Amino acid sequence: MFNHSERKDITVNALIGQAVGDAFGVPVEFLSRKKVRQIDLKEMVGKESALPFKSQWGGVIPKGSWSDDTSMTIASMASFIRNHGAIDYEDQMKQFDRWWDENEYCCLETPFGLGGTTHMAMGRFLIGVPALDCGGTHEQDNGNGSLMRILPFSLYCVFHGLDLEQTQKIISDASRMTHAHPISQLCCFVWTEFLRGLIAGKSVEDAVMGTEQVPYDKWFSQETMDAVSFVRDKRIREITEQDIGETGYVVDTLYSAFFSLLRGGDYESVIRTAVGLGYDTDTSAAVAGMAAGILYGANHIPERWKKALRSEDVLLKTAEEFAEAVHP
Repeated sequence: MFNHSERKDITVNALIGQAVGDAFGVPVEFLSRKKVRQIDLKEMVGKESALPFKSQWGGVIPKGSWSDDTSMTIASMASFIRNHGAIDYEDQMKQFDRWWDENEYCCLETPFGLGGTTHMAMGRFLIGVPALDCGGTHEQDNGNGSLMRILPFSLYCVFHGLDLEQTQKIISDASRMTHAHPISQLCCFVWTEFLRGLIAGKSVEDAVMGTEQVPYDKWFSQETMDAVSFVRDKRIREITEQDIGETGYVVDTLYSAFFSLLRGGDYESVIRTAVGLGYDTDTSAAVAGMAAGILYGANHIPERWKKALRSEDVLLKTAEEFAEAVHP
């Protein structure tokens, strides 16, 4: 089991890692892979910067600003804190609503970046649909919106030493609040087991191999497994950039994170690799960043990036209170 100091260090490393990756990727979100690589981003930039490109957020969002990826993650952590470390799915959805409608859990005065599938799920909740029935169930509902915010639930399962059966149930339910299709549930489960390996001190390669040994077909259909073929075939280490679509599809985001971590030798190279894959750059870097934070530690995130990060105090306070609340 983990003591409080260990839980705090892991949570801080993961959350700061996620937020920095998120903020680094925001300015070039939705640009093509080719365009992002031409820009070759090395620094945190934003509306204050003399940007040599046009993008949705580059000219309107201050540098160092994290988006919905991190806001929904800390909203989720806030629910754990409010409930003394327990899972309350109804309250989780309430905190998501507080983020979007009441400007809580933001690094700016207003929130930004809410995805369509998540927005619809939150709308269902507001008209009285139970939290676990709110997520989209169609194949087109497999955006990366549950994977990007899964960290608190992954940490809960690891910190409590839950077995695969227990973990799968919790992680699938966590995804179902906004993304109920089995493909999204599976991707969140795969990622949780990978994070478990990193938290245990394994290298990226060894954590990947451990992830590949999980009998996912015990809980997921062949059709679902087919959609995540590199996991099905135990070939995660063989993913190439040609296998990763320039989309917000959850499988592409999962693959981009594995690809970036397997090829990066430090936090900066992981994040720049993830952003270099283009399109949903903030989420790709946020997901890869939470793992890179665990792997390398927040102290190894480039200082110039951390200095630009907005509202780091909010992130640190949330991580510390979450680590205190979520204990066996």
